[in-house]
Amino acid sequence: MRIVTVASELAPLAQSGGLGDALAGLSRALAARGHEIVTLLPAYRSTLALPACPRLADAGAVRLDGPHGEIRGRWLAGELAPRQSVRLLDLPLFFDRSDLYGFADDAARFASFARAAALLAHEQRPDVLVAHDWHAALAICALRVLFDRGLTRGVGAVQVVHNNAYQGRFPASAMSWTGLPQALFAPDALEFFGDLSLLKAGLLWADRIITVSPGYAREIQTPEFGAGLEGVYQQRRARLLGIANGLDVERFDPGQDPALPERFHVGSLGGKRVCRDAALAELELEKPEAGQFLVGIGRFAVQKGWDVLADALEGLVASGASLALLGDGERAIADALRAVAARFPSRVKLIVGWDEAVARRLYAAADCVLVPSRFEPCGLVQLTAQRYGALPVAHKVGGLADTIRDGETGILFAPLTAAKLIAAAARAAQLVRARGQERVVRDLLRTDVSWARPAALWEAALEEVAREARARI
Repeated sequence: MRIVTVASELAPLAQSGGLGDALAGLSRALAARGHEIVTLLPAYRSTLALPACPRLADAGAVRLDGPHGEIRGRWLAGELAPRQSVRLLDLPLFFDRSDLYGFADDAARFASFARAAALLAHEQRPDVLVAHDWHAALAICALRVLFDRGLTRGVGAVQVVHNNAYQGRFPASAMSWTGLPQALFAPDALEFFGDLSLLKAGLLWADRIITVSPGYAREIQTPEFGAGLEGVYQQRRARLLGIANGLDVERFDPGQDPALPERFHVGSLGGKRVCRDAALAELELEKPEAGQFLVGIGRFAVQKGWDVLADALEGLVASGASLALLGDGERAIADALRAVAARFPSRVKLIVGWDEAVARRLYAAADCVLVPSRFEPCGLVQLTAQRYGALPVAHKVGGLADTIRDGETGILFAPLTAAKLIAAAARAAQLVRARGQERVVRDLLRTDVSWARPAALWEAALEEVAREARARI
């Protein structure tokens, strides 16, 4: 199949979180199965300046009608790897910026990007167009509404939901940037409680909606997780499925990772102990009993449950744990973590900021990695922990529940409270003591967290969409 994916991020070219990693891993896995993958991405200033950016060639002009006149740009094409290429939308007006997101005209920026993607799909007619999250969702609606004729009807369309909490919601005035008939600003189309929802543009017109875990596909059909769109997901549940993400096991490999003081693999586990001892010494933390070196890595945010972790820190210390925490985010949470770390300097180390090499060393050193997310569409922290021989201790929700076998490849707990988190960490330590740390690490290193199975499921879903689309011609 020829698959065109439309997204705002692709590691390592543009990334602010897990979306870029997930898309890069999926693309590589599908290409390895023989499919041609073309990724459409904005030509951000930062992307064009990257040493990792491939050599680019002009691939054609882009002209879009905007509410204030014509918008002109061009596609830039480059090769990433065998059967993997990228096209960057060079619209300096919108993407020659200091950052990826967070601008007052984000609706105009990404509506224009998605419209250009729809036009390209109409011209080139791939087997399937895959739109990732709200930034790309309008491409599906535009393809169906503006180009639903001739051979273009045979292009399948898939909307991927990485995080339903971000819905591309903008004031009603942003509708003028979509290039679509004003009649579509209605409750059964793009209107959402008086605003415009770009995510709905993909959800309502896609042949399939794929979320990044089966659990999340079920959860977003409920008011608790649907964030107002649960009715849409319920309406389209026959076309909704979940496929848990995998991890790029070549990029994240403790047997080859240059960031580690000593590498390790399932046939040689000694390096795991070296990594543990080195991290404890470097961070000046007391050496705890087996199973009680706990690590937290990620974004200090309520979604990620770091406020609950902050409340649990004193109890975790009282239970005998030493903790290393790495991340950045909400100031109130960082201050709460900092206050506890100041009270227990030999038991809690807080590192504010992000450093990829430090994160890898902590994964490799940890006995357990704490993942107390309030909701988690899939998550990569627990997969990375398993890949580096650390037990994830996670809230039983979404993709965390799908990728952790409780009592085997991690510990799950619910509800999300400080007491339950403390108790779950104690269960993890007990598991390590009962089985022996070496066996626990070996079993985790043998756990398949790769893209192999997810890619096979994706391939089957995309082939089904492509067959159905061809039948429309």
